[in-house]
Amino acid sequence: MADESSDLVFKWSKENTGRLIHLRSKYDTLFTGQKNTANHGWRVVLEEMELTALVTPLQAKKKVGQPQKKI
Repeated sequence: MADESSDLVFKWSKENTGRLIHLRSKYDTLFTGQKNTANHGWRVVLEEMELTALVTPLQAKKKVGQPQKKI
């Protein structure tokens, strides 16, 4: 029997995507570029959105991409 949780796919709404981008900006200090800091930062963002059971930090990173730094 297949694992039922692997069949679940989270669908990003425009509101969730906007909130993800906003929270990524809010917690910008957690994304220092040092090893494994981004993973921790994404976990904090997903915990605030209450999506830790549905989305992995890697999925969130791929959804947002690398934000451009303002010059």
